Amino acid sequence: MSKKYKALHIIGTVYKVIGAIVIIVTIFGAAASCISGFLGGALFTGLAGELNRDLTASGSGGMIFAGLIMGFGILLWGLIVGVTTYAAGEGVFLLIDIEENTRLTALLLKKE
Repeated sequence: MSKKYKALHIIGTVYKVIGAIVIIVTIFGAAASCISGFLGGALFTGLAGELNRDLTASGSGGMIFAGLIMGFGILLWGLIVGVTTYAAGEGVFLLIDIEENTRLTALLLKKE
């Protein structure tokens, strides 16, 4: 059978590629958020030491915790968006396959 709906094949592929890119960027963004939280906490601790202040108990731990929470939020939201976008591409291919199967079934029934 000839392939129909070439534009839908392209659209489905684009959605799947965008979904994969979103997932990859999300993983790097979440890791960067966690790293920046750790580095910010270390910087805050160093700055407090330079100023002879005892701010390390609330400041550095809070920044590390905030970095971890932000990283988890980025990871969760990005994975939801990425997987949903990838699933939209799979949905386009599913609809194409349903059409091909329906067309084949109709041709077989006409022959009988």
